[in-house]
Amino acid sequence: MKTYIPYSLILMLFILATSCEKVIDIQVDDDIGKLVIEGTINNTDEQQEIKLSKNIAFSDRNNYPAVSGATVIVRDDEKNEFVFSETSAGTYIAKSFTGIPGKTYSFEVQVNENKYTAISQMPQVVTLDSIAAEKPKFGEKDTRNIKVFYQDPKDQINQYRFVLFVNEKQINDIYAVNDDFNNGNQVSITLRPKEDVDIVSGDKIRVEMIGMDRNVYQYWYSLMQQSAGAGITPSNPPTNISPYVFGYFSAQTHSSKSIRVD
Repeated sequence: MKTYIPYSLILMLFILATSCEKVIDIQVDDDIGKLVIEGTINNTDEQQEIKLSKNIAFSDRNNYPAVSGATVIVRDDEKNEFVFSETSAGTYIAKSFTGIPGKTYSFEVQVNENKYTAISQMPQVVTLDSIAAEKPKFGEKDTRNIKVFYQDPKDQINQYRFVLFVNEKQINDIYAVNDDFNNGNQVSITLRPKEDVDIVSGDKIRVEMIGMDRNVYQYWYSLMQQSAGAGITPSNPPTNISPYVFGYFSAQTHSSKSIRVD
């Protein structure tokens, strides 16, 4: 199951996370209409998807202009070529294509006279062992945090992102971690939703664990740090796409678990 967070929503998170009226590097007024590429391929047999759109002003949060008519091609390190077809405005799909862990993939996106390229290596699969709901130790509010458990491989350098769904609705919080301090260990991580999200008895919870390469991890880690605020000045996140555009291209692995909260 692929997940998709509109880039303009992330820009809104940046703005909401700070009290500054002017956002350094992300020039919301000046950069309206810039290309956004959000591309993922994964190790499942679901269709692979690359989305092209344009970023928008904060006041136009419900209108994300799609970019149609592009040429989108993905190649693996054995020079096999996969052409993505536009199935709806700005959405490009390859149906008969499953990513293989360990392979390196490149993409080429042609928009009018401009060509954009990126490379991403799909890591080996790390499986999400289990998830659990737990009440916070402090506070009287009847809500839950979600805890994830997995075994980190000791012979690999790994980076992960966790995506939380409550009753099939994706929570927009960003959780990105690496194994710098727990390489080869049995790991547990607590996912704490923001204050406006309550997880209560009867809720259906699903967590997707996404494995990614280092460059894509830097993108998501940057967004996580900036959306959390904590005095960090928002800036354009690092991308693996050249020449620079908003977004990323990720060859990634997926593992997921679901529970019903007691």
